[in-house]
Amino acid sequence: MLSFASNMDKEAKRKNDNNKQWGELDEVKKKKSVRFIALTVSIVFLFILAACSGGSGNGNTPKEKASGNGGNGTASEAPKSDVKLTMWGFKVAFDPGFKAVAEEFKKKTGITVETQVTSPDDAYSQKIMAASAVSDLPDLYLYWNGPASGAFDGTAFEWSQELNADPDWKNGFFPAALNGQMVAQGHIDNWAKDEKASDWMKKRQVGEIYGLPVDVGTFYTVYGNAKLLKEAGVSTDAPATVEEWIERMKTVKDKTGKSGLVFSGNTDSVYENWMALLQNYMLNGEESFTKLMNREETLSDSKNIHMFKFIEDLTKEKLFPDGMVSLDIDNADQLFARGDAAYALGGTFTYANFSAMGMKGEDIISFRVPAFEGSVNPNATTVPFGLVQMVVNGKGPHVEEAVEFVKYLTSEEGMVIYANAAFDIPAVNIKDKSKLQPAIEAMLSSLSMEENWWSQNGAILDKYWSNSEWRLFHELKQKVLLGVITAEEAAKQFDETAAKEKASAK
Repeated sequence: MLSFASNMDKEAKRKNDNNKQWGELDEVKKKKSVRFIALTVSIVFLFILAACSGGSGNGNTPKEKASGNGGNGTASEAPKSDVKLTMWGFKVAFDPGFKAVAEEFKKKTGITVETQVTSPDDAYSQKIMAASAVSDLPDLYLYWNGPASGAFDGTAFEWSQELNADPDWKNGFFPAALNGQMVAQGHIDNWAKDEKASDWMKKRQVGEIYGLPVDVGTFYTVYGNAKLLKEAGVSTDAPATVEEWIERMKTVKDKTGKSGLVFSGNTDSVYENWMALLQNYMLNGEESFTKLMNREETLSDSKNIHMFKFIEDLTKEKLFPDGMVSLDIDNADQLFARGDAAYALGGTFTYANFSAMGMKGEDIISFRVPAFEGSVNPNATTVPFGLVQMVVNGKGPHVEEAVEFVKYLTSEEGMVIYANAAFDIPAVNIKDKSKLQPAIEAMLSSLSMEENWWSQNGAILDKYWSNSEWRLFHELKQKVLLGVITAEEAAKQFDETAAKEKASAK
C-alpha cells in the first residue's frame, strides 16, 4: 500500500544564484590611491563584460536558455518574440504544469505557449482526429504513448536525429519511457501484416520516435477513500485477494450505503487494460495469457471468464454506483473524491486528479490491483512506462520554436517545474529528487525499474489494441453492467468474433 504525504500542494522551491561578476571591480574601487587607473580599468572591464554577454558560449542565446542551462539574465535582458505556439491537452490536472513551464520558457526565449484543454479523453480524441483530417493540428499536442502513435501519417516531427545529437539529454529519460516511443522491428512486422495500417506506417524505420514522453507511471492502481473505509470499519491495508477486496466493498455498502468501486464505464479500455488483463496474467501465467491474446484460448474458458464475471457479480451486489456505464474518467474520479465510493480504479497519474479535486493525502490509500485466489503469479510487478507524449506538428508554421519548447520541457529544469505544478511523475530521471514535492518523490521511489516479462512483451499486450474483438469487449462489458446479458453470453459473443477474425487473417 502506498500512502502519500498531505503537503503535496506546496510550490516547488526555486534557487537563484547571485551574480558576483563585479566583485573584482569593487575591490579595485577600494584602492583610492589609484583612482584614475581604477576608473580606466572599470570602463575597459565594462566593455569586456558587454562583449562577452553577447557571445554564444555563455548560455544566453534563445536555444541555450531554453535548454535550461542559461545564465542569470535580468528582466531588461529578456528576449522578445512575436511567436505564439498553441498546445492542446486533455488532462485538466496536468495543465498547471504545462502553464508553469510555458511561463518560464517565455522568460528565457520570449516565445509564448498557450495551452488549451479539452476533456474528457473521448472528446479530446474526437477533436484531434477531426483536426488531423483537415490538416489543422496545433503546434504542439499531447497524445497517448506508443510508437508512431499520434503521428498521423507523417504530420508529427521525428525526434531521433535531435536525440542522437545530444546524448546527455537523451540519456536523461527513463529508458522504459523513451523506448516505449521508439519504433522497433516487432512493430514494423505487425504493421506489415495489418490491413488497416496505412502505407506510411508500413514504411517506418527502426529507431524512429514521433513524440517524447512527458510522464511515467503505471495503470493497475486501486485508490481507497480512507475516511469512508474507517467509517465502515474496513482495513485500509491492501487486500490479499480479489475475493477479500469484494468482501470489503460489501461491508462499506452495508455500513454506509456508499458504492464499493467506481471506474469509467463509458471509456474503452479502462477496466480491461488497467485491471482485468493483468489479473488474467497473474491468475493463469504468461503462457496461458499469451494464448488468450493470440486467440488460442477462449474467454468462455473457466479460467478466463472472470473478466466478465467480476462485472456481473459486482452489478448483482449493487456495488457499482448507479449510471456507471455512462461515466467518463473525470466523472468517475469526481464521484470517488466526493466520498460516494470506497474504491476507484486508475493509475499513478490519477492521484493528480484527486489532489486537484481537493482530497488530502492522508485520506487516500492506494495499492496494485489484487490477484484472484489461486493465482500463479500473485505478486507480479509492473514497470513504469511513458503515459503521455508531447508531439510537435512537423508541418506547422513554428516547428523550430515548438521543438525548443519540448526540449526545455523535457530538460531536468523543465521536468521539475512541470512535475511539481501538475503533481505528475516526470519522464526524466531527476538527479536531485529533493527538488520534487515529497509525495511525487515517494511515488517515484515506489516504482520498480527492473524489467520483467510483463514489461518486455509489449507486442503481446498490443494485441489488445490491434485485435478487433477487444473493441467488442467494451460493448459487451457495458451490456453486462446494464444487466442486459450475462457473463457467459458476453464471453460467447467475444469468442465468436475472435474466431472469425482469426479465420479471416489466414
